[in-house]
Amino acid sequence: MFKKHQQTAIVLVVSILFFGIPFITSPDLQNNPSFFSSLIFYKRCIETLIIVVYFYLNYFLFVPYFYHKKKYLIFIAVSIVFLLIAVKLPDLIITNEQIHCALTAQNPDYKGRGPRPEMPFFMEFLIDKNAYQFYLALSIGILLKTNQYINGMQQDMLKSEVSYLKAQINPHFLFNTLNSLYALSLVKSDDAPNAILKLSSIMRYVVTESSKEKVSLKSELDYISDYIDLQKLRLTKNTQIDYQISGSVENQTIAPLLFIPIIENCFKYGVNQTENVVIKIHISVDNNEILLETFNKKVAKNISELEKTETGIINTQKRLDILYLNKYKLNIENTDTDYKVQLKINLK
Repeated sequence: MFKKHQQTAIVLVVSILFFGIPFITSPDLQNNPSFFSSLIFYKRCIETLIIVVYFYLNYFLFVPYFYHKKKYLIFIAVSIVFLLIAVKLPDLIITNEQIHCALTAQNPDYKGRGPRPEMPFFMEFLIDKNAYQFYLALSIGILLKTNQYINGMQQDMLKSEVSYLKAQINPHFLFNTLNSLYALSLVKSDDAPNAILKLSSIMRYVVTESSKEKVSLKSELDYISDYIDLQKLRLTKNTQIDYQISGSVENQTIAPLLFIPIIENCFKYGVNQTENVVIKIHISVDNNEILLETFNKKVAKNISELEKTETGIINTQKRLDILYLNKYKLNIENTDTDYKVQLKINLK
């Protein structure tokens, strides 16, 4: 949004500068009291008006619809037509002979130059000041619009990449959660209905909130709590969950589904039904900073090579680079026995 307003401001400044040309280029502005009623001033206003009209048409129409769509022949043809108009039309409306006669009538002693001598047709497009102004308007229009076009493409690419990364996260999460429900159904647990309700709440959040750029931090933490509660239903007493939230979460927003891949890994690698293990998940909020700390022993057995790929963590890092560049710190300690993650994000 800021860049869009910046482009608009630049276009307006360029227009004002072009409109100032009749005044800036005139040596008679302060010395000639009848300057504003002179034919020279009117002619310069006509020349400037043509250039400004072309500048706007070039910026809003010709560059985006012809130049950027590679319709170069049409773009060149249109530019040549307007170049002819910029160079020739002012002389047709107010001729140099008329200006010379008007100045002579105002001042009989006027010794100024007479009508400009004829010159080869193509030379006018090399030395005429209107041609220079036209080339300037052409160049500025292309540069400004191309810069805006590139910025727009970069923003679209970022949005597409974020959407792609989210699409990778959601099926991964669903796969793990369905495995949990499958484990409950095998033992015919009475907790299965509650697990289904938890899953329903979680999936509703994923469907409705994950497409947003930001969600309330409270909603995100409620989603994580539901996920952890769902995981607890399939765990034995050998696994202890140290889950804590501290600090004020009100009036804070965060990108959705950032933490869940890290938390998923805790349950993927840190659970073994025959060993006593502790999974630590601490989330603290201090002003505009949020800190996620997780710890788990690597005790899981028989994990396939496909499951061992840390796609979720890799995607989380990519999303952090896109959404919180230079505003986060991610530390991962991965040893043969332990896995520890510290992620701090500046939410402001």
